[in-house]
Amino acid sequence: MNGLLPPSELRLLFCPVPTARQAAQLHERVAARLSPADKAHILRFTAPGPAAARMLVRALFVLACLPDCPNLPATLSRTVSGAPRLHFPHAAIQAALSFAYSPQAVVCALAFGPPGLLLGVDLESLDSPPPAPRAFHPRERVSGPRDALRRWTIKEALLKALGTGLTRDPAAIPTGRQGQRQGSLHVEPPLPPLRWRTLPLPGHWCSLALSHPLPLRLTCLTPAAVAQEVRKLGEGNPLC
Repeated sequence: MNGLLPPSELRLLFCPVPTARQAAQLHERVAARLSPADKAHILRFTAPGPAAARMLVRALFVLACLPDCPNLPATLSRTVSGAPRLHFPHAAIQAALSFAYSPQAVVCALAFGPPGLLLGVDLESLDSPPPAPRAFHPRERVSGPRDALRRWTIKEALLKALGTGLTRDPAAIPTGRQGQRQGSLHVEPPLPPLRWRTLPLPGHWCSLALSHPLPLRLTCLTPAAVAQEVRKLGEGNPLC
C-alpha cells in the first residue's frame, strides 16, 4: 500500500476445511510467516481435522492482511483467555482479529479501525446439535434448533468481542427478536456498545460483533483457491 494505512473496514474470509494434503501444503507456505509462539500453539493440535483448520485459518489471516502487512508489521499474540490479539505499531489505527471454527469450515475476521476497536466472530454448522436450553434467557423466543444455533453464534461473537468468552453467562446475552439478523448490545462503561449481525454462509450461521460501524468485505474461498493465493506470496518478512 506504499506506506499508507489500511482502510477502515472489516474483512471476513470463509473457507471449508482442507484435506490433509492441502493442509500440509499450506503449512509449508504459511509457517515461515508465523511467530514461534503461534507455531507452538498450532502444534498443540495433533488430530488431523483441528490441525488442518488451525493452519487454514492462519492462511486466511495472511490473505486478510495483504497487501497491508508488508508495510505495517504486525505481531500476533493472545489474551489471558486465549483469544488472538493483533498489534500494529501505529497509534492512529487499531487492528482486531477473531477466528472461529466448525468441523466443516473456518472463518477469519480482521478489522481495521479506531483505537478501542472490539471484534468477535462465531461460526456454527447448520447440522450441529443446538446448545442446551440453559444457554438462553426465558424471554428469548427460540423457534427451533436452527434458530437456536443462529442465536448461539450471536452470543459467542459478543462474548468474544467482550473478551470474556464463556466465563460470562451466555443466557445474560440477548439475541434480539425472533428472526432478527442485526442488533446491538449495551454493556457497562468504559466498553462501547457492540453491534452484531448474522450472515448465512454456505452450510453455516456466522455472526459478527463489532464496536464501531465498518464496511464489510466478505470473501468465500475454497481450499484450492487459498493454496493458490498463498503460493503467490514471496518469502518476505514474517507477518506475525
